[in-house]
Amino acid sequence: MTKKTSAEFRSLTIYSIYLRNHGEWNTFSKLKQDLSRIRDMGFDSIWLMPIHAIGLENKKGDLGCPYSIQDYSSISPEYGNEDDFKEFIDAAHNMGLKVLIDVVYNHTSYNSNLYREHPEFFYRNAHGEVGSKEPVWSDVIDLDFSNMELWPILIDTLRKWVALGVDGFRCDVASLVPIDFWLKAREEVSKINPQTIWLAESVDTDFLAALRGNGFEVSDDANLYEVFDMLYDYDIYKQYKAFVKGQLSLNDYIDVVKNQDTIYPNDYIKLRFIENHDQARFSSLSENPEDKINFTVLSYMLKGATMVYAGQETTDTHTPSLFDVDPIHFENRLPDYEKLLSRLNSLVKDEIFRTEDVQYEVLDDDLLVIRYEKEALVSVINFGKQSKEVHLNLVGEYEEILTGKIQKDILSIEVKDPIILKKHLPKY
Repeated sequence: MTKKTSAEFRSLTIYSIYLRNHGEWNTFSKLKQDLSRIRDMGFDSIWLMPIHAIGLENKKGDLGCPYSIQDYSSISPEYGNEDDFKEFIDAAHNMGLKVLIDVVYNHTSYNSNLYREHPEFFYRNAHGEVGSKEPVWSDVIDLDFSNMELWPILIDTLRKWVALGVDGFRCDVASLVPIDFWLKAREEVSKINPQTIWLAESVDTDFLAALRGNGFEVSDDANLYEVFDMLYDYDIYKQYKAFVKGQLSLNDYIDVVKNQDTIYPNDYIKLRFIENHDQARFSSLSENPEDKINFTVLSYMLKGATMVYAGQETTDTHTPSLFDVDPIHFENRLPDYEKLLSRLNSLVKDEIFRTEDVQYEVLDDDLLVIRYEKEALVSVINFGKQSKEVHLNLVGEYEEILTGKIQKDILSIEVKDPIILKKHLPKY
């Protein structure tokens, strides 16, 4: 784990935006109009999926994939220009919001500026052909990091965006890029802003094993923590999805959550979420609206930072296309869900969420009790269909965060909807 990581990052709440599909706010100038709504939901950070010019050769869909980048140093004209981006960053900062952008350094588009100018920087297969190590990614060609002359070119691009005001980077398939490169990149970027946030999209264990089986170098999560502040929780996403679908027990899921505490550094940070642009909308996995509430609360109560994918706060069940215009239906927003996000985003700013002392207990197969700092904060989530009584034996006054009610000496409590109890300290 990098020694530079702040414990405050466990309280980060990130709102993920794919600008092309962000409803009526689909340019930098228009997105400024949505900042107040995002802030009112309590988020402190915005992660913008790739904002750069997209390659056209072998493109997917009508407009191409944002992860098939033609030029790392330019802005896609569909979103505006560099001045528009700078104005957006400034507007976000004025509202107390950080801005993270995507870094896609495993590959470029076939007609990228980098390939045109430096074909020697690219991976070639046994036939001497450029391409991707992952056949599904047919619109991109992989970079070859064994050529050290590539490194300063990529790092200079990071330095440019940080100098412009970008607060952090979400690094796409970071596991496929050598650790030594990331270490050097972080070192150089820190000379401009040592507080830059580094988030890695680590890969799931099946994908990691498959690539290693084909002879490719891939970093596991423990390695990535040498550089990055936060990692995706893809290491247990397979179990998470199985639990959501009723194919895995709560107890088995919590076992893999607990295991993270044993295999990662003490101060590790995982990014928790219930959906993202690569995964199905949660509402398509479960039609029960109560499940969405339960799993949203769970994503905040598990140790780590939290991300919400734009549109999660609507009734949308469709995962927007990456390759075409496929706007989110913000007219179908869920006011009560937005209020829930606001309360949760506010709650996790409390210093208690920076602790190492988090205990998980499964009761009656479908009840989860999470305790922070002994019993300074207690959350109970009922994943079953029936209301159940839970014996807590809490002494003192507690505030029920989701309702604002104050309760004293809670011996037991009836739980149907999620409950979060925070020890109430009197004001003097």
